Amino acid sequence: SGVLEPLKLLILVDVIIGPLLTFIVFKKNKKYLKLDLSLIALFQLVALGYGIHTIYNGKPSMVVMYNGQFNYLSEKFSNHGQLKFDELKPSVFSQPKLAYISIINSNDIYSAYGDMKPIGTFEESLLSYSFNIENIKAKFKNKIEEIDQLTSQFGVDDIAFFQLDKSGSLYYVLYSKSQNKIVDFLKF
Repeated sequence: SGVLEPLKLLILVDVIIGPLLTFIVFKKNKKYLKLDLSLIALFQLVALGYGIHTIYNGKPSMVVMYNGQFNYLSEKFSNHGQLKFDELKPSVFSQPKLAYISIINSNDIYSAYGDMKPIGTFEESLLSYSFNIENIKAKFKNKIEEIDQLTSQFGVDDIAFFQLDKSGSLYYVLYSKSQNKIVDFLKF
């Protein structure tokens, strides 16, 4: 979801550079030791705050079925105040909520939060857009072994494949009907 780079920076600054600078700067009875250590601590706290903020904004907020494919919506551009259903409103530590839109009143999916509905039963909201195992194997002949490995973890009647659009790139996700959630994806 685009948070790998800020996470690497966060680890680099708070786990490696901060302690290393403390080790280099620390000399007993140094005239400005408290100031030096305070500046290092401040630098680490700023980096930690930036990292947490960036990671939170990059996390997936919702995955919405619209026009035959799931669309990944990040927290950064979300507008949860428009949601009509409380079960779609994510909390800070929740997984992305699954929703669907049957008709959209605008061109931008991010401005369609008022049109989002919870996914009811698989048959009523998702069946017509799903790909079964045979369709996916026919479409990706070079991925048959990986598809078999993915599907062996679940009952054949329990799963379906869907397209997922994330930043203009298409992925195929594995959806469990019994768990009512996306459980894995095809790696390309």
